[in-house]
Amino acid sequence: MKHIRKMILAVLMSVAVIILIYNFTSDSERKFVKVNEASDTPLTTLTVINNEDFAGTTNTHWFDIPTGFSYVKVSFKNTGSKHFTFTINEGSTSGTEILYGRVPADGKEHTYYSDKALSTGSYYVSTSSAQGMSGILDVSLGTDVN
Repeated sequence: MKHIRKMILAVLMSVAVIILIYNFTSDSERKFVKVNEASDTPLTTLTVINNEDFAGTTNTHWFDIPTGFSYVKVSFKNTGSKHFTFTINEGSTSGTEILYGRVPADGKEHTYYSDKALSTGSYYVSTSSAQGMSGILDVSLGTDVN
């Protein structure tokens, strides 16, 4: 009988300590995430091409998506006088097209995102313009679509 009382007392003491710890922990320190609900875990990014200059009528830049990254963000600043187009292809310059766009010649940064998870491997960013172009390219990878 004494052992049962000691066990009950030990359990009650443990519960009391847990309640005290919980009550003295601020809301910002408590992180509860429900299944299928976004968390405030920071997005991990990796810059693979940074401020790369390009000019002429066609250019190709290669990058690799390593394990753990699935999404690509590409930013262009068109410093030329005419628009240009770009494509991102998987595996080779003629591989599966992942992303396509037209970048206006306004000197502003224009950003494009992949909306689906990509596999690891090689990817190619190709730019082209019949009139010639100049600009700056940035490519970043992320662990999340956001």
